[in-house]
Amino acid sequence: MLTIETTSGRMRGFLDRGVPNWRGIPYGRIPARFRPARPAAAVSTDPTDAVRWGPVSWQVPMGVTPQRWNPLYLDAVQAEDCLNLNIWSPRPEPGAGQPVLVWFHPGRHMVGGTMRTIDPWTYAGRHGLVVVTANYRLGPWGWLPLDDLDPEFADSANLGVRDQLLLLHWVRDNIAAFGGDPDNVTLFGLSTGGNDVATLLGTPSAAGLFHQAAIYSGGADTHHHRADAADLARRFLAASGDLARGPRDLVNVPNVALRYSHSQTMLAGSVRYRAVIDGDLIPRPLLDSIAERTTTLPVLVSVTSEEAGILELARGAAVDAKYAACFGATDDPAREEKIARLSAELYVRPAEHLLAALHSSGAACWAQVFDYHPTISHLAGYPHIARRAVHAADTSALFSDPAGPEGTDADRAVATQEQNGLVDLARHGTPGWPAYTPEQPLAKWIGPYPPDTAAMRPLPTDTPTGVLR
Repeated sequence: MLTIETTSGRMRGFLDRGVPNWRGIPYGRIPARFRPARPAAAVSTDPTDAVRWGPVSWQVPMGVTPQRWNPLYLDAVQAEDCLNLNIWSPRPEPGAGQPVLVWFHPGRHMVGGTMRTIDPWTYAGRHGLVVVTANYRLGPWGWLPLDDLDPEFADSANLGVRDQLLLLHWVRDNIAAFGGDPDNVTLFGLSTGGNDVATLLGTPSAAGLFHQAAIYSGGADTHHHRADAADLARRFLAASGDLARGPRDLVNVPNVALRYSHSQTMLAGSVRYRAVIDGDLIPRPLLDSIAERTTTLPVLVSVTSEEAGILELARGAAVDAKYAACFGATDDPAREEKIARLSAELYVRPAEHLLAALHSSGAACWAQVFDYHPTISHLAGYPHIARRAVHAADTSALFSDPAGPEGTDADRAVATQEQNGLVDLARHGTPGWPAYTPEQPLAKWIGPYPPDTAAMRPLPTDTPTGVLR
């Protein structure tokens, strides 16, 4: 039962807390740097022990100051050849027909992959679903388009998106052998992972590879146009200095040199690794493509009630600096108002834009607001945000074990609410509350509310609400 035949070879798993689990299964191979990956092929007829995490992509700093967030396992291996996935399945037998969840991780396409802050086990162990997580290229390895600088790299745009498409093709071709239903695949992602799911919604070649989607604190507004992508590539090359005089030199420098070039680029200005409207894989702006999809599918769109409060993690002038960048320095409202306006501008409005595009396409869509901060959150150790529903506060509710011993009764109750919406979406095509429409633009609020409290309310506005303070 634990040895499964796949297109990548025979994979032998093990039991993770009683649930069959396979780790580090290759789904693709990278023939050369800045090139599209190819499907992984079997290299032996003997079973491969799929019992250890595979390599994660090389990571790069998210800022110019040392980052506090290290989501990786301490023994994580970083490698350029990082296209591998992990599967948990309670019934790994052909014909079981279990719904499938595929997770896309946060980290600004700079950090992340197989992460210690994420435990997908609960969806297999408690909810009876097949769950898949994966690694794909990050940073300049997957998101630095060089096509406008050198025709030799005409196929270098959107490599990270192409990795994700390759992953979904592997799931379609193999998941039935693990007891999953290839015709019932739900994508879910948080933050940058949510953006990735939205990107796939607007990518024509992804049609048919998944059937529901849940987007947490993400949207479809964060792509690059070709000019933006070319500007990033030029800045990156200029920051490389003597390491690389042209794109072809970047192919041969060590991985640590690419990391150095990334850091130097950040010193000169912001760096955003994003999908590119390249006229090929992604032919049009994502919201336009989503609004005009001919194949509609159910989508859940979620935000937290105080998204931009995460800026308080940096202390100092982070809130003021972001506010000035978004709204100018002509006014100086109270700090809480700044955070509320930033939350609305950076997270709620993109969610509304996505919901409007989905509704325009004829797709059923639902809005959700997470209004809690679990005591077991990876952010709970920072007292100034520990009781606020800031960006990523919902991570532990998505992945904690609601029947386990960790956390408080409120933590477990909120986790049950959060997970049930996703599980019902995967099983039944609806999270279980009224759909979002322009006429009734209401969201389900998730939190430790009394059972008789009406939970359908509008999305957060740019006015401070005092929630969880």
